[in-house]
Amino acid sequence: FKFGEESEMVDLVRKAETVSDTGPRLYYLNMPKRFLTGTVYDPKTNEVVSGVTCTLVNDNSGEKLTAVTDAFGDFWFEDLKESSFTLDIRKGGKSLTVPSIKTEKDVNLGDISL
Repeated sequence: FKFGEESEMVDLVRKAETVSDTGPRLYYLNMPKRFLTGTVYDPKTNEVVSGVTCTLVNDNSGEKLTAVTDAFGDFWFEDLKESSFTLDIRKGGKSLTVPSIKTEKDVNLGDISL
């Protein structure tokens, strides 16, 4: 925490963010950004699947982000803007599309069957 007069903290305030419910005079530095995560598994073997390509497309801007599932079948997208996204999951001829994911807050899609 850092307390002081606003006029003395102009440089810090320029870098900071506010949270809507905290009022106009409470500023935060280095706030975590939204994330989207999930775990991909194979329902036939009931095992997680590593090496799955997950492509997240911003429905508004068309911007694409790609992640690959790790040894635990997990994928993460971090520092997301508040928007609507479509997630495309693919591996070895199998694919799944998850539309209209809203990132107003962090999103955990949980276990995803591929």
